[in-house]
Amino acid sequence: MLRMRVLSGATLVAIVVAVAGCTSEPPPRQPASVGEVKIGVLAPTSGDSRAAGIQAQRGAELAAALVNGEQGQTPLLGTGGLDGLGGATLRIVKEDTRGVPAVGAAAAAKLVSQDKVVGLVGAFDTEVTRDASQRTERLRVPFVNGDSSADFLTERGLDWFFRAGPTDRMLGEALFSALGRIGGDSRRVAVLFSNDQRGNVTAGLTQELAREGGFSMDDKDMIAFGGDDDPVADVQQVRAREPDAVFVIASNPGDATALTKAFGQARYTPKGIFAFGPGFSAADAFGAAGADAEGLFAATAWSREIAGRNPVAKPVMELYEQQFGQPMTEVAAGSFTAVLVLAEAVNRAGSVDPQRIRAALLNMDVPGRELIMPWSGVRFDSSSHQNTAAAGAVEQRINGQFRVVFPDELQQDAGAEWPLSRLRQDGT
Repeated sequence: MLRMRVLSGATLVAIVVAVAGCTSEPPPRQPASVGEVKIGVLAPTSGDSRAAGIQAQRGAELAAALVNGEQGQTPLLGTGGLDGLGGATLRIVKEDTRGVPAVGAAAAAKLVSQDKVVGLVGAFDTEVTRDASQRTERLRVPFVNGDSSADFLTERGLDWFFRAGPTDRMLGEALFSALGRIGGDSRRVAVLFSNDQRGNVTAGLTQELAREGGFSMDDKDMIAFGGDDDPVADVQQVRAREPDAVFVIASNPGDATALTKAFGQARYTPKGIFAFGPGFSAADAFGAAGADAEGLFAATAWSREIAGRNPVAKPVMELYEQQFGQPMTEVAAGSFTAVLVLAEAVNRAGSVDPQRIRAALLNMDVPGRELIMPWSGVRFDSSSHQNTAAAGAVEQRINGQFRVVFPDELQQDAGAEWPLSRLRQDGT
C-alpha cells in the first residue's frame, strides 16, 4: 500500500493508493533496495500542443514530489520514497515529443534504452501515443497513459499499454446523457469537426452515439472544417441544418478556438454547444475563445469544482496551483494520476522488473475515494488494459468558470443553463 501524506496549510490529508487482488494473485513480492526509480514522461512541450505538454510534465513532477515527501510534505510512510523498494526515490525523466509521432517513438526508445526508466506515461497526441506505445511494446516496458482518449489505443491487443483515463466513447456517452437530461425534447444534432484523422473518427463516433441515444442526425448534419476553411461559413452550414444542439469536435487547441469564436462571429446561438475532442482538453482553448466560450458544455475526466469538494483532491490541486501559479487542468491531473498508478505498481511489485510491474498493473484495484479523479476507481480490463472504472463528467462554462452539470450526483449548483440564448444576447 502506497500512502502519501500531504500537508496543505493546517490540513493534513492522506492520499492512499491501495491495491487489492483483482482477477489473479500477483507474483510473490521480493523487496529490493533500489536508490532511484525513473519514470519517463512523453509530452509535447513545443509545437501546437505545448501548453498541454507543460501541464502534463507539471502533473508528473508533483506526483513524484509527493511520493518522495518533498515540498514540505510529511514523508511517505515516515521515510519518503517507495517502501516496496527500500525507500527508493522517484525521478521523472522528460522528453519533448514536439507532437510528432516519429519523434515520440524515438524518445520512448531513448527513455528505455539510455535513461533506464521502468515505465512511461504521457504522449497526449493520439498519433504520438500510438507510435510510442508500439515502440514500448517491442521493448516490453509498461506504458500507462492518462491523457489520450482515442478508443482504438486500447483496442490493439497490446500487452504493455494501459490507459487510466476514459475513452472517447465514455466521454461522448456522458455528453449525450447530459443532453438527454438537460435538453428535454431537443433531439436534432449536428456536428462541426476538424477534418483530420482524429476529427473524422470522433465525428463518426458522435454520429453512432447519437443514433444509439435516439437523437436525429444524418450524414448531411456532419460539417467538416479544414485548416483553410472560413470557420464562419462552416458555422452557417451548420445553422442551415437547424439543429437543437451542435457538437464541436476539435483535434487541436487552434481549431477549438477558431470554431468556438466562429459561432459568435456568425451571430448564431443553437440551444446548446457541446465541446468534444482533445483540442478542448487544454484549458487555454476556452480562455482564448473569450466570451464565445460562455455556456459551452464539455466532457472532462477531471473537474476543478469536484476536486475542490474532495478531501483527497483539494490539497493536491492547491499545492499544484501554489507551486506552478496556474490552475490545475485535466491534462495535469491525468498525468499526475498516471504517474501514481505506475509508481504504485512498482511499489507493489517490489521490483523494477517489467514483468512484475505489468502483473501488478493487471491486478490493480483502487477505489475511487482514493483518487483525485471523479471516477469509481482504477481497474484495468484484463484484455484491453482500459481502466473500466474511469468516467467523464460534463461541465458548463458560466461566467468564465466551469460548473458541473452531469451526472446529477456530482452537481452542486443550480444546474445547467438551457437554452444557450438565456446566457447570450446575439440572437438565433
